[in-house]
Amino acid sequence: MNKIFGVIRLRSLIFPMVIILSTALFLPVLKAEKADANAEKTVYFTFDDGPSEVTEEILDVLKEEGIKATFFVIGPTGEKTDERIYRIYSEGHTIGLHTMSHDYDKIYSSAEEFMADIFYEREWIYSVTGEECDIFRFPGGSMNSTVDEWLIDEIKSKSEEEGLIWYDWNADAKDSLGTLLSPEEIVENVLSSEAVGCGDVIVLMHDSSTRTTAATALKMLIDEFKALGYSFGKLGE
Repeated sequence: MNKIFGVIRLRSLIFPMVIILSTALFLPVLKAEKADANAEKTVYFTFDDGPSEVTEEILDVLKEEGIKATFFVIGPTGEKTDERIYRIYSEGHTIGLHTMSHDYDKIYSSAEEFMADIFYEREWIYSVTGEECDIFRFPGGSMNSTVDEWLIDEIKSKSEEEGLIWYDWNADAKDSLGTLLSPEEIVENVLSSEAVGCGDVIVLMHDSSTRTTAATALKMLIDEFKALGYSFGKLGE
């Protein structure tokens, strides 16, 4: 009887210990999930291929909302290009390189040609703003289906040697297509991205004279991301 009682008593001690240990192991997971849920999320609005006639409308919205963004610009496209570049800079936004020519056949003919084009653009922007750009975006992105992967890797390596940082995106407005999208379509494309709600979001939009709905879509997206609890930032900070 004593032996049986001893076994029962031992088991009765083990079960609470198992429960305590299991709970102790599980609590960090719960805390981590809670921390993730409460973690601050940031959205970065980025605009490729500007400046253009639409740039000023985009800047007006950003100024009204008190938000900074990132503009990956290309070479001069009109009389007011330098003026628009300077406004982007003077209002506290980040200017990123997107190559001077944006000519795929030229810039992707070799890593040397790409870097020469980037530095040519860098000198031009410096002449306008007095500051050197240290971030860039590959035309077409770093996972460009029209460019060999080995060439992209070589460009990455050379750019890192020069202290340049490249950025892609994880939420695409899909407004680079030939058809002009409505503001609602742009908003839907961005918000349907898997990155939204899971962490930081880098939004790709386009700044060109044919993208006349960009500013309206931007205002709508700002309202949507505010409702989702996002803060706003610019790349390179």
